[in-house]
Amino acid sequence: MSSPSRRSAKTRIFRAPTASGGRLIHPPVQATPEAPADSIETLLDNNRLLRAAFDTRIGDLRLWELVAATRREVLTVATEYTASYRDASRPRDVADWIARPIIMGGHQPELFHPGVWLKNSALDAYARSLGGTAVNLIVDSDRCNATAVGVPVGTPAEAHLETVPFDAAAPDMAWEERGILDDHAFAAFGDRVSDLLAPFEPSPILRRWWPLVMERAAESHRLGLALAQARHILEARFGLETLELPVSELVRLPTVMVFTGWLLAHARELHEAYNAALADHRRTHRIRGRSRPMPDLIVRTDNADEGPWFEVPWWIWSRDDPRRRRVFANVATAGTLLLSDMETLRVELPISRDVAPSKWVDALSRMEGHELRLRPRALLTTLIARLLVADVFVHGIGGASYDRITDGIVQRLTGCDPPRHAVVSGTLRLPIDRLFPNDAGREPEREFAALHRQLRDLEYHPERHLPPLEALANDARELIVEKNRWIGTFPTPTLARRRCREIRAANEKLASHTQPIRRMLLDTAGPLASRIRAAKILGSREYPWCFFSEKSLRSFLLLENG
Repeated sequence: MSSPSRRSAKTRIFRAPTASGGRLIHPPVQATPEAPADSIETLLDNNRLLRAAFDTRIGDLRLWELVAATRREVLTVATEYTASYRDASRPRDVADWIARPIIMGGHQPELFHPGVWLKNSALDAYARSLGGTAVNLIVDSDRCNATAVGVPVGTPAEAHLETVPFDAAAPDMAWEERGILDDHAFAAFGDRVSDLLAPFEPSPILRRWWPLVMERAAESHRLGLALAQARHILEARFGLETLELPVSELVRLPTVMVFTGWLLAHARELHEAYNAALADHRRTHRIRGRSRPMPDLIVRTDNADEGPWFEVPWWIWSRDDPRRRRVFANVATAGTLLLSDMETLRVELPISRDVAPSKWVDALSRMEGHELRLRPRALLTTLIARLLVADVFVHGIGGASYDRITDGIVQRLTGCDPPRHAVVSGTLRLPIDRLFPNDAGREPEREFAALHRQLRDLEYHPERHLPPLEALANDARELIVEKNRWIGTFPTPTLARRRCREIRAANEKLASHTQPIRRMLLDTAGPLASRIRAAKILGSREYPWCFFSEKSLRSFLLLENG
């Protein structure tokens, strides 16, 4: 297991393990003798103390009261959603169920790498350790970026990626809206990729798993849900007892709509808190670019009579035009909130601090009924999950880094510190060394660096690569003697420039005697460059989890005895 650098909990920097099979799970599921206080139990206890301080008023509720109601809704709806395609049941004692710890994580419904999948195993392990419930969010509000994967083809000497689509390309849209466009490519994907993988992984779980994806696609008619539900069914067969819930379902919950309404009623404050937290993050990490890690929210004043439009961290689209667009809020009219993409969509909502939360919920529900989608961006999604639901939220390394920005937003809006998160990641690579033992241990980059040093030495010290003086032709011997004479000459101000020219001239003339050696070295450069490219391709940690065998995955997920 990789260890994080020794910094305070809030500034600790985590890095993915480099070795195949390496896992980063912080805090560990079980406390260790070396760090008895560094455990999931301690994190849970600290988070509950932080949550007890949630006294911000959200409409006619205190924040902690809204949290209790949201947890009930999330557990109920997540159970119903999960039970629609695999076994899941609600405990008889609902009050006890809601009071128990909720461990939550989330990711897009894509073909992610095993290090991401490890989070789902950790959710289950944390929940079992704490006697709680694990809930995984399917972030279907995110954009469907790719419908193809790169499959490694070749050998350690020369390899490349072959792109294999599992569906046709489509215009920009969220996973929530994405159907399946190319039934032929979708049906052929599992076998086609498995055949290409055969030299590296003879029995990828993909071949047996993909028919389940096709089955779920026939039921859900959504690409993202088919991938997520089929994976979740496989997790059940592995023994994981987690619930899942799409973000598109989470944001429809009445309690979440109340919180959304409250945030929108404070649109200007949210806008300013978001940008201030981003500025703090850039200062802390010495980031100069104004677009990193994400751009500031902007203000538009297209129409002076309407007043400023503050960009807020949601996406908006319609079923007729599913392109995700930025959202701008105008609060110039008392008792009314205007939302617009500043293109074609414009919505007037009865949302303000003086309007009852029930009207916020009605207004947002009507938006959904009119097939207008308002979905939180990444930071806001985890803000909702961490603030309203999770006792512990489990991040990957990237999410953990960016969520310090979320911390800053919460602190500015509520005056409270949000619950802390756990961090889980891992690395699993294709078993190249086992399959190609003759190439095991080779380090082509180091070999290439050594080659570069040899060529440089050949240029500046050609005499080192030639036979002894007595075995050389007269012209070569005279050049070396003349060069050594100039090397031994003290570089006075008068002679320094000439000394340098004479040494360089001798090297250039000696180069004709080292050409065979140079050609031999250069002949190895091309194959070494190919090996470097192949090593990067074959050694990547980014291949989808379904490229690996069930045995490898079970071992990596700590389920080999399950």
